[in-house]
Amino acid sequence: MTRVSLISLSTPTFNNVRAASALPFHLIWGAKESGNYSFEIWSYNINDIDDAGIRETEKALDAKIHILQRPSWIKLMLRLHLSALRAFLRYPFLAYCQLSKGDVNDIKDSQPDIIWIYGEELAGLARLFPKSRRIVTMPDSEAMYYHRVLAINFMTRTALQKIRYCFGYRQYRTMERELWTKEVTYHFVGEADAAFYRGENPTAKALFLRHPHYAYKQRNIAFHHPRIRLLFAGRCDIYSAHASASLIDAMIAHSQELRDSYEVTFLGAGWEHLCEKMTKAGWKAHIVLFAPDYIAELQQHDIQINAIDVGTGTKGKVLDAIVNGLLVIGTPLALENIAVKDGESCIIYRHPDEAIDILRKIPSSANIYERMASQGRDNVLLFHSPSQIAQELFGDTANNLSSVDYTTD
Repeated sequence: MTRVSLISLSTPTFNNVRAASALPFHLIWGAKESGNYSFEIWSYNINDIDDAGIRETEKALDAKIHILQRPSWIKLMLRLHLSALRAFLRYPFLAYCQLSKGDVNDIKDSQPDIIWIYGEELAGLARLFPKSRRIVTMPDSEAMYYHRVLAINFMTRTALQKIRYCFGYRQYRTMERELWTKEVTYHFVGEADAAFYRGENPTAKALFLRHPHYAYKQRNIAFHHPRIRLLFAGRCDIYSAHASASLIDAMIAHSQELRDSYEVTFLGAGWEHLCEKMTKAGWKAHIVLFAPDYIAELQQHDIQINAIDVGTGTKGKVLDAIVNGLLVIGTPLALENIAVKDGESCIIYRHPDEAIDILRKIPSSANIYERMASQGRDNVLLFHSPSQIAQELFGDTANNLSSVDYTTD
């Protein structure tokens, strides 16, 4: 039995709760399917999971959770709304989370075979356990995120935006350069993220593994009639607002030829103004702010559109849609790092006009696009299996990077 001690910024949860907390949950879930691993968790609980939620995770994962104390000065900064002062720190402020001597001793006393750290801000803690095999799940490169943002015109129109993103880039790049350790494996769910990290630290052991899929339910894939059901899922935020608005404007411009073939659902917050624009243009459109059963709501639709032009790593909402049988039409960033191929198991578009051309074709050739959705689901089930990825992470793959295929489909 391999013992793994996880040190995490967030407390693992089945779905993301106020942080990217689902990834460690499903990696643990996948690892435990083999019966060869046991886990003990130390969490800073930045997602503020209550006692009942902590007990629920402990029961689901059969793992004891210990809550770590965040530095009191960080709590004070947040309470006094002084978070802007973080710009004057050398590193992002969560990188200053430390382990007490007692915490370190407790972790060592659990006799772990692997020290697993989740959250790149905690990467420096790996140095406290020099005698253990160590893995840091980043899972993305925040420095690369800011690097990408600084190259996007609409994200840097004001001096304040430029200053903010330059500070973020400086802090994360400095942290990624200074707080890495040669013997540690750095695990990414983005291929470009891993490559960017290796570019900053050429001798680093940077490992790209595909993101595990989360919950799914099998179903027969058959598009609805007379209107095919389109879905925009997730918050309309910095990552998707610009590209989504551009695509919806194009859809409205072609309303006469498209609106009788489709109905549109917006699932999440921030879509109100776009939904209103569509309804005024004669589209059948509505908003679902919250779905008690997210998977059931997903599967009420046929096609998910993901217009994303900012971001890194793997987009969880995209992965959720594909594994649950929806055809995804999305931008290149929306589908990066997912084992699908344009025109075979997904549709990638680079300009709204390309997406409009696809939407014109689908109603008369629905069976072709249903097969694409089915192929996408099969690919994700095969290549994004939580148990397979967990075995690669905690098994020999992380120690033998030459065996990893860094190419994407």
